[in-house]
Amino acid sequence: MTRAGWVASALLTAGIAGPATAQQLAVTEVRIDSIGSLTELARAGFEVASVRTVSGIDYALVVTTAMQRADLGIRGFALRLEPVVPAQSPQVFRTPSRIDSLLTSLAATRANVFVDTIGQSYEGRPIVAVKIGTPDDAGSRPNALFIATHHAREWISTEMALRLVVWLADSLAAVPGGQALLDSRDIWVVPVLNPDGYAQTFTTERLWRKNRRPNADGTVGVDLNRNYPAFWGRDEIGSSNVPGAETFRGTGPASEPEVAAMIGFHVRHPPDVAISYHSYTDLVLYPYGHASGVLAPDETIFRALAGNGLSPSIIDRLPEAARAFYHAGPSWQLYPTNGEYTEWAYRAHGTIAFTVELTSGCCVGGAAYGFEFPDDSTAVARVFADNLPFALALLDAAGDLEAARGPGGGMVGGPAVETLWPSLRIVGPPRSATLPVVLRVAFDETIVGARADSLNRGRARWRWQAPTNDLQLGSEIGVPAFGLRTSLIHREGAEDSLTAWTGWRRDSTLAFEGRFAWLSERDTLTSPVLDLSAMTDPHLAFWTRHAGSLFLPDRRGRVEFSSDAGTTWTPVALIEGAGGDWYPVRVSLPEPAQRARVRFIAENMSWLIDGLHLFGTLPQVRPVAPASVVSVSENPVRSDRVFLSWAPVGGQARVSLLTFTGELVFRATVPAQDGRVSWDLTNRNGVPVSDGAYVVVVELSTEILRRRLFVARGR
Repeated sequence: MTRAGWVASALLTAGIAGPATAQQLAVTEVRIDSIGSLTELARAGFEVASVRTVSGIDYALVVTTAMQRADLGIRGFALRLEPVVPAQSPQVFRTPSRIDSLLTSLAATRANVFVDTIGQSYEGRPIVAVKIGTPDDAGSRPNALFIATHHAREWISTEMALRLVVWLADSLAAVPGGQALLDSRDIWVVPVLNPDGYAQTFTTERLWRKNRRPNADGTVGVDLNRNYPAFWGRDEIGSSNVPGAETFRGTGPASEPEVAAMIGFHVRHPPDVAISYHSYTDLVLYPYGHASGVLAPDETIFRALAGNGLSPSIIDRLPEAARAFYHAGPSWQLYPTNGEYTEWAYRAHGTIAFTVELTSGCCVGGAAYGFEFPDDSTAVARVFADNLPFALALLDAAGDLEAARGPGGGMVGGPAVETLWPSLRIVGPPRSATLPVVLRVAFDETIVGARADSLNRGRARWRWQAPTNDLQLGSEIGVPAFGLRTSLIHREGAEDSLTAWTGWRRDSTLAFEGRFAWLSERDTLTSPVLDLSAMTDPHLAFWTRHAGSLFLPDRRGRVEFSSDAGTTWTPVALIEGAGGDWYPVRVSLPEPAQRARVRFIAENMSWLIDGLHLFGTLPQVRPVAPASVVSVSENPVRSDRVFLSWAPVGGQARVSLLTFTGELVFRATVPAQDGRVSWDLTNRNGVPVSDGAYVVVVELSTEILRRRLFVARGR
């Protein structure tokens, strides 16, 4: 059916226009003044399908009834309807009866296709699952699951799943290694999880989203992708408690028979990997999604398979596509969700599960088609071909998640240190809840216990965390359980007004570490020249939050690296989407360099950076002070303690610190064989010293050592 052609002026005055009934649906453009307006729409129960910029003004696209449009007008939103898309009589997209005929024919004519019913919908329709490969189930074979049509109006997702069934049955065996995948995997496809709603889109309402359960207030439908038990009903942004809302979560977790059927399927056939197909926006999303800034312990596996903005796993080759490739990241980068399938599957069964939001493309006759993907065989075939490599990568990964590799070339890698400061985060294979970590500062060695809570215990990886606020530059961190060793080489926290980093402004309202963070919307933050030549495996890590939107890909942040002091730059990371809470980013740097620099470029996105540090592996396992030299753990000193060390000798060592005018501020006598002493940056009366330059004097039995020390805490 076509959309009614309401005019903007009528909508703005009454919220209702044209011959629509109270429940007739239409795509409405809602003017938004800021990214925060998207959150306001989510709280009102609207699913934002996309954001469009027209003449410099942003409009969120939402599906509404006339009554909902009136409510938006009362809330102060300015509205207009999308241009009408010409009506189409589906030829490529299949009605429910044509799907039944296709699957019946495949089961009758293909020896490797088997059709089963896993449950019934609210109105009693069968929910069909198709198995491709061998007829039996074996516990030794990993399960791979592909689901479509949680949301009824997303026909392109249905067609993606159906074409996947046909391709797997007819073509997989002919590609290298394909027959081995068929023999060693149990492959399942559920083309239509929401058969009642899907039927509704062909008979009554093309834009119907939910299932068809009658609600107590006279409205109809529950959003099946907000009805799963994981984090169900956590807040009113990720789902709605209003029955008429597009994201209504139902009366309780798994209240809907369609969701109960999927839960039962997982109990019988727990998938190792899964894709839930949706439309539209060019995205590959993965857990977590219930809260901004929360990262899954298996993120290295998710990221390897899904790719990133520099090495994407899915290319969009439709001529009108808004993006050249599918953005990949945690689901909260789009918006928070709760009761959603992939998060539940990951939490309940450890399934490495992805939401793929298929291409939005653009236009038919100048009108954006959105959910009403063109009934064009060439365009549909293009979407399928673009997405097939990612589906095959998941099939391959199901056999060995640690060896997973995405179409973009992403690899999981071994255990790793994610970030060192101001908290330590380590990922690796499952172990006990507490992981011993060795911290060495100069000649001082301590053992801390990093811990993993339930959110940080995944399928193949766990994450352990411990606070390390007092970690000194040059500190060595070792994780004996994984054979890991790295050292903190450089850190910045925006605290020092004399910092050698340039650009951006310091903000004191949202700092993550200390009192300040860097903040910008359209500027570049650039490091001084850094010597990374002595290390291997150099990494940059920082904590960030940002106010972007995946609907607006031109608003983003870029991280770049230079090995020649800034003459040339290489992009190493892209930061996109919503990030309302602090979270860490770890970036591998291309190569060790003597004259390295890094920079952060904000492109029309409010972006905060804090807790920035560089780390890597230094040649020696344990720092050894060379003879006749006083070494310091940090210079200039920006923390509250510094360690002074020297080559151990016999006798006693007297250590003195003096101002440049000769005033004694610290003195200690220790056994010279200990080779080190610490100073807490207070004077002999226990009062913190001022910033400035000091002289260190170490009197040994054999010689007297001297050096300068700078204190630059910005206090």
